[in-house]
Amino acid sequence: MKLILWTLPNSGLKTVSHLDVILKKFRRSNPDITIKPVVLIDKTLWQRLFLCAKEDPGFETPDLVEIPHHWTALFSKLGMLADLTKLSPGLSLKNYIDPLKTHCYLPETKKIHSIPWWMSVTALHYRVDHLKKITKNPEELLKTWDGLLHACAKLKKVFRSSDYFPIANSSLRGSMNLREVLPLIWERGGDIFNKDLTKAVIRNKRSLRGIEDFLTLFRKGYMPLMRERGSLGTMSEGKSSMILTRRQSQAAFDRDAQSQMSLKTLPIPGRKGSSVSFMTSYNLAVLNYSSKKRQAFRLLRWLCRQSASVKYSNMIKAFPPSIDGFEEFIFSSHERMQTYSEIVANARCLPTTAVCATYIGILDEVLASICRDIVIKGYSSGLLSSKIEKVQKEIDHILSLYGD
Repeated sequence: MKLILWTLPNSGLKTVSHLDVILKKFRRSNPDITIKPVVLIDKTLWQRLFLCAKEDPGFETPDLVEIPHHWTALFSKLGMLADLTKLSPGLSLKNYIDPLKTHCYLPETKKIHSIPWWMSVTALHYRVDHLKKITKNPEELLKTWDGLLHACAKLKKVFRSSDYFPIANSSLRGSMNLREVLPLIWERGGDIFNKDLTKAVIRNKRSLRGIEDFLTLFRKGYMPLMRERGSLGTMSEGKSSMILTRRQSQAAFDRDAQSQMSLKTLPIPGRKGSSVSFMTSYNLAVLNYSSKKRQAFRLLRWLCRQSASVKYSNMIKAFPPSIDGFEEFIFSSHERMQTYSEIVANARCLPTTAVCATYIGILDEVLASICRDIVIKGYSSGLLSSKIEKVQKEIDHILSLYGD
C-alpha cells in the first residue's frame, strides 16, 4: 500500500532526507506501507489542494498533507480535510500549547481536522562578537526597535563592505511576508481583523506604521532586499550580525553558524521595550478524498507523537508544539529556559477564521510588490496606504459574502 505525503520544504534540499530519518522506524514497523513524500512550496500546495476536489486533477492526490495551521479553518469548512475525531473518538489536544489548539478544529465545533507537527516563533538572534564592537550591553540596546535601528547604523560604520548588511533576510526570496511584519503591527497596537473578525483593519494607522517599521530595514540598507537568501554570504562569514527568524537560530539557514560563532537570542524588539512574537504551527491533516484514511491517520499519529515531533523539530531547527515537548526543549539549557519562556508567553497566533488563509495570501503578494517598489525607488507611504486599502476592501467584501 502506498501513502502519499505532501510536505512543505521545511529544511530546504534536506527535506526528504530528514523525513527518511524520521520515517525509518515507521517503515520498519509497517513493511506493508510505502510512503512517498512530495515536497511543495506553499503557493503550489495551496493551488493543488483546490485541484484535489476534481475527479482527475492530473496528479497523484495525497493521503496526508502538511499545512500552515491557519489553513485548517478554510479547508475543513470546504470538506477537504477528514474529521480526525471520527477516526479516533478519544483524540485530544490537551498536551498542545494553548494558542495552537484553536487552529486544529472545524470552526465553532470540537471536530479536530489537523494536528500540530512542529512550531515556529519569532525571535532576534545576534552574533555576540559583532555586537560587542558597538556596545557593552547588547541586550539593553536591542530591547527597543529604535535601539535595533541604532545598532544597525553603528554596525554599518564598523563593517564597511558593500555586501554586508546588519540584519540577514530570512526570506528565501529576499522579500518579506506578513508573518515577519505582524509582531511590529501588533506592537504598534494594530491588527489585521477587528475584534469580532467581521472587518479587516490592516489599513488603520497603527497597522501601517508597523509595516513601515519593517520597511525601514530595507530603505536604510540594514537588510538585503530581493536577493536570494545566502547569495551575499552568511552570518558565519561575517556578512551580517543579526537575524529575525521564526526558527531556533541562524543555523537553520547557515550550517556553519553554531560551530563558528557565538549566538544569543532575544525577544523581538518593541517600541517601548515590550515585545510580541508571532507563533504558528505546521499541522498534519488527512485528505477526505483519500481511500486510505485510517492508514494515513496511523502515519499522522506516529509523526506527531512527542519523540518523533521533538526529533524532527530539532532537525529543522524549529520547535515541538506539545507542552511536554517544548518543555523538554527549553529545559535543555538555562539560557533557553530564560529566553524562550518569555518569548512564547508573549507570542500571538493568527485569528481562527476561514477567511484568514486567503487574506494572508493576498497580503503577502502585496508586501512582495511593495518590496519591488522599493528596489525601483518607486515607494512612498501613500503607495503603501493605497495598496493596503485595496486589500482591506477586497477582504471586507469576502467577509460580507462568507464570513464564518
